[in-house]
Formats: sequence, structure tokens, C-alpha cells
Amino acid sequence: MTASRATLYGRAERPATDAQVLVMIVLALLAIGVLMVYSATRTLAPASGGSLFARHLLFLPVALVAMAFGATVPYRWLARPWAAIGILVVAVALLALVLVFGDAVNGARRWFSVTVAGMRISFQPSEFAKIAMVLFLAWFLARPSADVRSYRRAFLPAMAAIGVVAALIVKEDFGTAALVAVVAAILCLIAGSRWWHFLTVLPVAALGFYVTVVRVPYRWERLIAFLDPWRYQNGAGWHITQSLMGIGRGGLFGVGLGMGVQKSYIPECETDFIFAVLAEEMGLVGALLVLGLFGVFIWRAGRVVRDAPDRFGFLLAAGALLTVGLQAVMNIGVVTSALPAKGIGLPFISYGGSGLVMMSLAAGLIASVARYQASGGAADWPPLGLGAPHAARRRTVFGRTGVAGHA
Repeated sequence: MTASRATLYGRAERPATDAQVLVMIVLALLAIGVLMVYSATRTLAPASGGSLFARHLLFLPVALVAMAFGATVPYRWLARPWAAIGILVVAVALLALVLVFGDAVNGARRWFSVTVAGMRISFQPSEFAKIAMVLFLAWFLARPSADVRSYRRAFLPAMAAIGVVAALIVKEDFGTAALVAVVAAILCLIAGSRWWHFLTVLPVAALGFYVTVVRVPYRWERLIAFLDPWRYQNGAGWHITQSLMGIGRGGLFGVGLGMGVQKSYIPECETDFIFAVLAEEMGLVGALLVLGLFGVFIWRAGRVVRDAPDRFGFLLAAGALLTVGLQAVMNIGVVTSALPAKGIGLPFISYGGSGLVMMSLAAGLIASVARYQASGGAADWPPLGLGAPHAARRRTVFGRTGVAGHA
């Protein structure tokens, strides 16, 4: 090799694309997740812990297929009314059905379950609803006829859809409902909704908070315990105090994989509090590694959003990024006592089949937008059928020049 930019085959090296970097980061986080789920489930009885880890391994290839599907299928195929509306309708139907026919686990009906070869496999419709909501809003706000700054024609219909989905989720899962609502609201804002539009729905949001949090004793106790977890360490503050002790015990390099102690005192530590297990066993170094991976993921995904070749791709990638990024922030915020306790997992790392698959699909959708962007509008990608030349990278599908047409 005579040139630093040449490969063994005499071709110039090309830096990794955004899509490649995103996929590599997700693979790294999934690998860390396998290690941590294995370690966290070792505190359980052999039969129970082995079953949880086996189910996690079972969903891992499904998650990889979901990410590959999202990355390779042209995202523009999703910019069709039948796709966006149909997927949201399916999500709403599943959310309604699970409240009646779902399996009750720890007093909450969030899952449909089947037993395959003696192994219980669960599906959580609220995880599917996260992606369905993003897809619907991306299509709805990217339509050529959409007047996104109109209160009656754009904002109210969007809020109605968000309200229905959040209302069906919040009864059993306040954390996921809050995530869906916040992601959707931010997506509407960056799409061009006027900020004062949101002031008109604040009374409804306040009423919803009162009914679903203040009037629900265990949720209100969690909120009070958040203000002073050590005062309630034997009650509502138990999870947080045990999590903080685990993080503190980890020190710089941790106590070693599988050697954590506090995980034995945190119920279901393999889901919502797996970051505490990681911090105890891998120390500050391991925690910063995970935070760094999420940081690079957000940075590279943000580049994809910034350079998206059309409005639908812009909103779809932004919604997927917000879903992954805000969920990671919420989970780590809860584990470190920066936010009140909510039942929400750490993307790509926490145990869970539906969450693992849907977060991987979200990453794949961002990679799909990045691939089209890198291809310069290749002819084999389907046009949106809105009359704009899809081969022009700096022209949106609505005939506006430049990505500035997003707003």
C-alpha cells in the first residue's frame, strides 16, 4: 500500500456512512445488552432466570431482522395513506384489545402472550404504537396538502390521534404514554405547528395528569418519593435508593461482570434498572461507554435528520431519533434519580422482546433515510408520486428547494 487512502485492492477508502455507523452502534449496544441481561437474570431462580435470558436471545435475531428490514426497505414506501393510517389503526386496535384480553402481569394488562415449545412469548402493543404514531405523524404532516400551521386542519387532528393512543396506554403504562405524547408533540412542533397551539391543550394535559397520577396512589407515591427517595427508602423509594447504592458501589471500574450485589434487591432489574446493574459491575468506565454510544447514535442520527432528502424522511427520522433518544434519557434519568420512577426500559440493552424489536426497527428506519441520502436519490428508490424529481438531493418532494422547506 503506497497511499494512506488506498485499500489493498487499490481503491480509495471511504469513511463509514451514517447508516453504517448507526448499525454498528446498535450492534454494540445489543451485545452489551446480552451480557447485562445474562448477569441480571443470574439473581433469579435457575429455571426463571434461564427462561428470561433464553427469551431475550430468542428475540435478538428478530430485532436484527427488524433493523435490517427497516434499513433496506425504501422508507418512501411508508409515505402512503394506506400504510400510515393502516398501521396506526392496527396499533389502536391492539391497544384496545390488550386492555380486555391481555395477560395481567404485576397487576397491569400490557401484553399478549402465547406459549411456544414450553416458552412464554409476549408482545406489548404499546411498543408497536410508538413507531405507528411516528409514522402516522410523519405522513400526516408531510402531505403536500397539509397546512401544518393551521390549528383546525393540522394541529387538532394530530392532537386527537395522539390523545387516543396515549389514553389507551396510560391506564397501564404511564411512562410509555408520556414518551409517546412528548415525542409526538415535539414532532408537531418541528414540523411547523405554532407554539401557542400547545397552550390550548395544556388544560386537557393537566386534567389527564391529575386523573392518571394524582388520583392513582402508587404513582403519586412514586412522585413524592422522587423528591426525597431516602426518606421513603423502605417503600416507594426502594428502587431508586437501591439503584443509587449500586451505582456508587461500582466505582471507576466496577465490581466485575456478574458480581453485582444490589441487583439482588431491585425487582426486575433486568428491565427498567439494568443501567444500575451495568454501572455497579462495569463502573463509571462502562457507564460512560454506554452513554458515549448513545451520544454518537444521537449525533449521527441528527445528521441524517438535518440532511434528509425530503420532508417525510425528515419527520420520520426525527421521530425515530426522538423515540430512541428520549427513552434512553428517561430510563437513565430514572435510574440516577434525576426523574421520577417510570416503567420504561433502556433501548437495545434492557430485557424485553417487543421493545428490543421496535427500537431496532426505529434505528433501521433512520438508516433507511441515511441510505437514500447517501445514494443521491438513486433511481431504484420509489418516488412519493407528488410530482417532484426524486433524483434531486436538495429538493424536497413538495417542490421546495432545500431542506429548509422542512419547517
